Amino acid sequence: MSISVFGVVTNGVVIPNSPLPEGAQVEIQLRTEIPPTATPRITPSELRKMPREQRQAILAAAAELAEVDYREDKELTGFDAFAEEELDD
Repeated sequence: MSISVFGVVTNGVVIPNSPLPEGAQVEIQLRTEIPPTATPRITPSELRKMPREQRQAILAAAAELAEVDYREDKELTGFDAFAEEELDD
């Protein structure tokens, strides 16, 4: 079985975003990214005008970046579909 755990390198040491199981064997894949301030912003209408393959690549990269946040921050996924006042109707 394989799981993905993301992290960062600080002073040459890999710091995972979540604890690794004791004795786990790891494979490190180095990914370099453009700093967010240098990333050009694409509007939804610009994205819709792009070829499907290009749109899918952009959306997949965005989903990969957001995965860690959704996996670790339960407030992002811990919500009710209806507000309390809507339940009274």
